[in-house]
Amino acid sequence: MAENLRTLRRKRLIVGEIRQITRAMKLVSAVKLKRAMAAREHTDFFASQLSDAVAIAASEVGPEPEHPYLVGRPVRQVGLLVVAGDKGLCGAFNSNIIARARQFAGAQQVDVLTYTVGGRAAEMSRRARLRVQGQFAAISDKLRGQDAQQIAAYLLRLCDTGELDELHMCYARFVSRMTQEPEVVQLLPVQIGPRPGDAAGQYLFEPPPRRLLGDLLPMLVRAQIHHLLVETAASEHSARLTAMTAATDNAEEMIEGLTRQINRARQAQITRELLDVVSGADALQSQA
Repeated sequence: MAENLRTLRRKRLIVGEIRQITRAMKLVSAVKLKRAMAAREHTDFFASQLSDAVAIAASEVGPEPEHPYLVGRPVRQVGLLVVAGDKGLCGAFNSNIIARARQFAGAQQVDVLTYTVGGRAAEMSRRARLRVQGQFAAISDKLRGQDAQQIAAYLLRLCDTGELDELHMCYARFVSRMTQEPEVVQLLPVQIGPRPGDAAGQYLFEPPPRRLLGDLLPMLVRAQIHHLLVETAASEHSARLTAMTAATDNAEEMIEGLTRQINRARQAQITRELLDVVSGADALQSQA
């Protein structure tokens, strides 16, 4: 019984240390999520405003503006940018993104060339038998725009040279603090939305609308990539916060269960010792 008590106490000690780690990671994820949510709001506003500006300029050019980023061409190769977390302990976050990317690649009738953000995304993509052609550094915790600029410049150059005919991006859409959904969105050719309803007034364009549209389209792609990178970062921190919260709660339940087992074992040990004492006293009394 003494050995059982020592084992239970050792288990409780180990689970307590794990709880401290998961609780610390929970707090860190909460802070990072708050910062990522603020960055997400800013990038979302900028991307939406830029998209409205592109829609206004396109409406001034004509019903079907001609631009390499707008006009579809025969699709021979499709580029897929896969963004996932570069760390673990976030549940099925990374595997869900890779599964969505694999589903998209399997549904295409042409070759899909995959470009990943983060070492873990590249490793998991190769395991999923995706054709990884390029790998970019993981998303920085500071969420700087330079990362998106480099990624966008590289992918746009591939589209300009004709190596890619379409460009898509697989990321994790932030739905709520409890839900993140992997999605695939098309970046090129650019899908221009309707002209904003409050943009019915007259505008003065400098430079002319056609030239302005040509300048805004690459900027829009870069803004979209930056926004989706930030969105994936927010989703990753949210998933890790949820996972660490569940792990902390489970550790606390295990500690409570082990504590009850220890108390029952101690009570049983004390009861046996009392019985031994009483039995010995009765034996001495009977001999007397």
